[in-house]
Amino acid sequence: MNYEEFLEYIKNNLVEYFIKQEGKSVEEEKKEGEAVESTECYEAELHKVVKNNGIVLDGVTLRKKGECVSPNIYLNTYYENYQMGKPLSVIFEEIISYYKKVKEENCLEIEDVGDFSLVRNKIVLRLVNYEKNKEQLKTCPYKRYLDLAITFRYIASKDCMGIASSLISNQEYEQWKIDLEDLYQIALFNTMREFPWQMESLAKVIADCMRTKVSGILPKELLNDLEEMGNMENGVNMYVLSNDAGLNGATCILYDNVIRNFAKVQEANLFLLPSSIHEVMLVPEDVDTDPQFLSELVVEANQSAVGYIDLLSNHIYYYDREKDQVFIYGQN
Repeated sequence: MNYEEFLEYIKNNLVEYFIKQEGKSVEEEKKEGEAVESTECYEAELHKVVKNNGIVLDGVTLRKKGECVSPNIYLNTYYENYQMGKPLSVIFEEIISYYKKVKEENCLEIEDVGDFSLVRNKIVLRLVNYEKNKEQLKTCPYKRYLDLAITFRYIASKDCMGIASSLISNQEYEQWKIDLEDLYQIALFNTMREFPWQMESLAKVIADCMRTKVSGILPKELLNDLEEMGNMENGVNMYVLSNDAGLNGATCILYDNVIRNFAKVQEANLFLLPSSIHEVMLVPEDVDTDPQFLSELVVEANQSAVGYIDLLSNHIYYYDREKDQVFIYGQN
């Protein structure tokens, strides 16, 4: 089964599966003597979704006729699993399970996005690479920032299942009749409220990660040593800045006073390393800081460890305390 056949198979069988389930429910209610309506029709739709950095994914949505919204299920990874030998029946069961779980636990409510008064408290910011998203940026409002672009998104839901959001289009923005800078300030306030920033030393992040992975293997004494290592102030003087959700946390470099106050505490200018769209690493400058090494570190990480969809930039940035400004390093 090739990729196109796989997509059609999933779409058609989703509809068939839920129509049968709906029919069973109706028959059970009829046996109990309850008056019921005939089964409602389901419809599934395949569509392509442009994600960060121009990556295009294939998704399927399934809904009863009359429903406005439904979970979007991306099928690319499922097909990769199929190619690697996972049975089609198992994959289909996984898709059904995911759909049911999202429907039960993640109730999406889409406001009339054209009415700014209804959505203004749900508009947030997201940083993306400017060059890699040039085509999509033609369709939406944005602000340039260094070699990046600040885009605006509508948050439909935020819960334990994750975050569901949609990019604000030019059409919606034009309906709002609001100045871009005013929109930016509103979205920045919302983003800081909904996604508070967090900062940890790199040593602590590594120690916490190691401790989580080996907590059931290593003796308590070694786990205590890992915790002590995480609390040490010496060693690599690097810090990880993100938000409490750990998603799209690079936006935190835009937050009011976060970079400024951190530089003040460190009594140093800062190098900012965009490790991904989800976090930025901060390195206080001292006599031993090697900018070339930091730049190579970012490029190498982007090539080997960061998925293309999560890549933010190959440049490193520099915060100058006297100018109170962030530059692309080497261009200030």
